[in-house]
Amino acid sequence: MKIHFSNVNFSSSSGPNTFGSRLANELTKKGHQIVNQNEDYEVFLCFIEPASSPRPGSKFIHRLDGIWFKPEEYHTHNKWIKWSYENADHVIWQSNFDKQMTLKHWGKPKKGSIIHNGIDVKKFNQLHPDVEKIKNRFDRIFVCSASWHRQKRLKENVLLYKSIKKENDVLLVLGKNPDYIERGDNIFYLGHLPHEICLQIYSVANWFIHLAWLDHCPNVVIEAMSQGCPVICTDMGGTKEIVKNNGIVITEDNPYNFELTDYDKPYDLNIDTSVFTLNKKEVLFNLNIEKVANQYIEVFNESFCFSP
Repeated sequence: MKIHFSNVNFSSSSGPNTFGSRLANELTKKGHQIVNQNEDYEVFLCFIEPASSPRPGSKFIHRLDGIWFKPEEYHTHNKWIKWSYENADHVIWQSNFDKQMTLKHWGKPKKGSIIHNGIDVKKFNQLHPDVEKIKNRFDRIFVCSASWHRQKRLKENVLLYKSIKKENDVLLVLGKNPDYIERGDNIFYLGHLPHEICLQIYSVANWFIHLAWLDHCPNVVIEAMSQGCPVICTDMGGTKEIVKNNGIVITEDNPYNFELTDYDKPYDLNIDTSVFTLNKKEVLFNLNIEKVANQYIEVFNESFCFSP
């Protein structure tokens, strides 16, 4: 099968593009061809919104990455996302959170499925020397990672760590543009690192903290879980769907009913850390990229049954 990935930059390290690269590589392993927009293809797989028009006769699959739900952005930023949602033969939501959001605002698409993101499960026989030093120096390693902005709640991640840390614990903050800086207490800001190094850090970490508000299906959480690292998150958004019992899910005080809101103004968190049991948990990871790719292939094949 020939597949065109529309609006995917395979050289970018952003969340959607990283997952797009992983999916394309796995589809290629399975004998499918990834082609450009000028070649013939059977499947037009659009990430978020199309970068070109689907070829006549191809099947239009829309991989939805969530919608813009700040009130001032809703109409302007969603124009082509909504067009794709309404015209695609099949919509793929990356979480039930995304599905419920779009059903509320845009109604039902022609057909749709929830398929979470995935990753290769990679084990490391040898660690980078710097990661080995971190592993040997500290008793417990906490880590968080994002392209930071207020929705990701870096401040709350740091404050949670400070409330539960012991003398020889550490918090490693990965990712660009941290919007909250606090020194001391063994908090280190490591910036943007290659995926390989991030995965190694997750493999030696005791806990991954991700208190982001209304996040969709964060790749960083999937990456951490693939390395056996349990996750602390909240119940607002799609993160809890992939964490399930593989960590701690904190109940927020303010429910969210999919109304338009400024997601960069999250509510305050009131966390009772006295109820935390921070023994290392065994993570049952089931989001291998091969399984995820097979689910995409099922959608591609099913879409060919549609009537024009």
